Amino acid sequence: MILLTRAHYFVMRFVPNPRFSFAFALCGVIALCARGTEPAITAPSIDFLDRHCLLCHDAVERKGNLNLESFLEKPFDAEALLVWTKVHDRVSAGEMPPKKRKRRPAADESASFVDGLATAISTFESDKIARQGRSLKRRLNRYEYENAVRDLLGNPILSIRDSLPEDTVAYGFNKVGEALDVSHVQIARYLGAADDALRQTIAPRLEAPPSETRRYYTWQQGRGFVKSIGPQLRKTFPVVGVDLQVDLVASGNPDLESKSHLNLGEHSVPGREELEAVVMLQSTYEPAHVRFERFRAPVTALYRLRLSGYGVWMSPDYKQTSRGRTVEPVSIYASTITRNLRKLADFDFNPDPSVQEVEVWLRAGETIQPDAVRLVRSRPPDFKNPLQEADGMPGVAFQWMEVDGPLLDQWPTAGHRLLFGDIPLREVPLAAASESQPAAAKDKRGPTTRIEVVSSDPTADADRLMRGFVAKAFRRVPNEAEIQSFLALVHRARDAGFSFQDAMIAGYTAVLASPGFLYFQGEPGRLDGSGLAERLAFFLWNSPPDDTLRALAADGSLLEPKVLRAQVDRLLDDPKAMRFVEAFLDYWLDLREIDSSSPDGNLYPEYQLDEHLAESLEKETQLTFAEFLRRDLGAAAFVDTDFAVINGRLADHYGIPDVEGALLRPVALPADHVRGGFLTQGSVLKVTANGTTTSPVLRGVWIMEKILGHHIPPPPPGVGAVESDTRGATTIREELAKHSTQESCNACHRTIDPPGFALESFDVMGAWRDQYRSVGEGTPVAGAGHHGQKFIYKLAQPVDASGTVEGVGEFTDIRGFKQALLKDPERIARNLTEQFLVYATGAPVRFSDRPAVNRILEQTRASRHGLRSLLHALVQSEPFLIK
Repeated sequence: MILLTRAHYFVMRFVPNPRFSFAFALCGVIALCARGTEPAITAPSIDFLDRHCLLCHDAVERKGNLNLESFLEKPFDAEALLVWTKVHDRVSAGEMPPKKRKRRPAADESASFVDGLATAISTFESDKIARQGRSLKRRLNRYEYENAVRDLLGNPILSIRDSLPEDTVAYGFNKVGEALDVSHVQIARYLGAADDALRQTIAPRLEAPPSETRRYYTWQQGRGFVKSIGPQLRKTFPVVGVDLQVDLVASGNPDLESKSHLNLGEHSVPGREELEAVVMLQSTYEPAHVRFERFRAPVTALYRLRLSGYGVWMSPDYKQTSRGRTVEPVSIYASTITRNLRKLADFDFNPDPSVQEVEVWLRAGETIQPDAVRLVRSRPPDFKNPLQEADGMPGVAFQWMEVDGPLLDQWPTAGHRLLFGDIPLREVPLAAASESQPAAAKDKRGPTTRIEVVSSDPTADADRLMRGFVAKAFRRVPNEAEIQSFLALVHRARDAGFSFQDAMIAGYTAVLASPGFLYFQGEPGRLDGSGLAERLAFFLWNSPPDDTLRALAADGSLLEPKVLRAQVDRLLDDPKAMRFVEAFLDYWLDLREIDSSSPDGNLYPEYQLDEHLAESLEKETQLTFAEFLRRDLGAAAFVDTDFAVINGRLADHYGIPDVEGALLRPVALPADHVRGGFLTQGSVLKVTANGTTTSPVLRGVWIMEKILGHHIPPPPPGVGAVESDTRGATTIREELAKHSTQESCNACHRTIDPPGFALESFDVMGAWRDQYRSVGEGTPVAGAGHHGQKFIYKLAQPVDASGTVEGVGEFTDIRGFKQALLKDPERIARNLTEQFLVYATGAPVRFSDRPAVNRILEQTRASRHGLRSLLHALVQSEPFLIK
């Protein structure tokens, strides 16, 4: 804590302050915006407005709450720019003046007004961009900061994002400079996260842990639960092959009736270990589970895991097992001592024994817990196994786990060597260690020594190491003053009595919270090589440029269009591109909100505790986007495709036959199926619902804004939300019909309701429905959910998914609505291009960007606006290439 405070103090006083930099920049922006002294609107435009607009939009009438008089004589500012852009667009589209007016301007008169207004807006914006740049200088957001520190320290599972404050969203993303301010509180949090990350990077032992292969048998892991409270399936069943060991379960051995568990390892037979297994008839349930607790990762590193197992079939009386009948999906998790779980991978066990291999990163101290995710996740008091049939039920037999690792390239690791080079590690008595150590570490009952980096020449080593670290951390060439300021902190820490290791950590912490690391670089004008490399990497990797990009930036070749194009392909083909996919979709499609609500336990009991479904929904959308990138699929694919990226669980959810297993992969859809594209994916349908009901309004707004790029204004003050009737007496369509009788409401609802109605055939988790669910009126439904609890909901009013799209025509269901959208795929491509532009540059799409967007669409028309083609064209565009 002392070091953290010192580092914080240093950054605030001696390093150019990010908060002050932002405030200064903001003041500069305000000053620049105020430079204009001439009225923004010219005399001919004022004449047009006086004759055709001010009759309704003056200080008296203020129709639509718009007073154009107030903007006539003053220069452009942010508010005026927004207003005049809307005026331009409404007049250009022929929507204003209203068509019902008797005296409307001639076509050439309107065209002249529109051209003049466009010139005025573009001239103002171009001048402003030339002076201060298209985007404000901004800090890294939480995603980018975590990835930057991960790459720098060589730890791909370093987790610091959640310890940082939430980023403000503007224009749909967490990347816009005007929203990413910096406060003292935020700097303190960055310092804390950096300190924690750096300390995790220091080698915890003198010698490398041996890389070895060890096998862990399930019988020898600990307790086997031979008896449990409640139904039989809530315990573990020891088998040899497919033969149930009835003498080791309470129901088959009276001597065990008084026991809840026994040590299966004591009953293992030498030479038979390969055939011994533990059967689970349910998904993970504490304390009956399989956990390989005799293994704990010695250090944070990459490990190769092999797990052996197979599916079984248990008789209804729990006295006999036989070979399984289908593929059984299995998820594996890293588990801490406190039982926190972190998802690692999915694979399948077959009816015949098989060995599945995965490579995973594990944190020091983590163990492995597998989970048979298809099986019931039982919860008391009474429950029914939904997978049980007349002759029995499925289960999964876990035999053993084999671990190779840790798989280390070197020791200490590359991250440690970046911090301390080849300076030796020593075992140091705690009395001689830094006073910054916690008191508990010095307790007589605890350890008496610790491993620490010990320098024989601290001054020279600090200088050499700090220069190397700053050069690697900064995405530009650091200047000498910056390096000396960080070294000054190290020397002051050492003078205060801190060890060499802790003093260096204090200096490195300051580096990771300084503007050179925390802020994007670049000056107004065209980006130089390093600025372009930085923008490109944070666009397509959501993380800093690698050595290849840095080298191309240094020699200037990255500025060549052919080289830049080749680098775009390289970055998109790299596994790091999934960082772009995940971060972009988190905000464009709101996937980050997927866990913000849970399905109502009464109305949707079948979804309770079904984590495999929830995880698959999110992954489907991410892998679909990645597939579009790989195949350069066009904008129309975002609305509809003839395939879906699914696994067995999603296939069952969507009603698609003949798909099994945990692996998500492209699957051809049956003819005329409603899936395909993003609109009908379960993740999208979940984030646009609240867990209890669906709202055509919310889903309609989502489609208009996220897919079509049409901003919907908020409802007028005092207008309440329209709620669905969960009693089953009325439908949401009937409620909206009453609501929309008000003219002020109907103006928007006639645009947003039809897309929402088209999605009414899908419930809160995206499953198809023909009727709404109710807890009141309706027909009762029988069955049990994934958690084993009986259904209690009822089927009530039928769903009506029909509607009318203005200017296109009527539709009867989602199929017809998709066809209506596909009549204008370029509208979808335009919106997608603008979304990419905001995400890539950290600035909103301005009026003056419209010609560049049009050129991108022209250049990609031959590929039907393919996703990869759009990215290539955008990266070569003027807005991307200037700061």
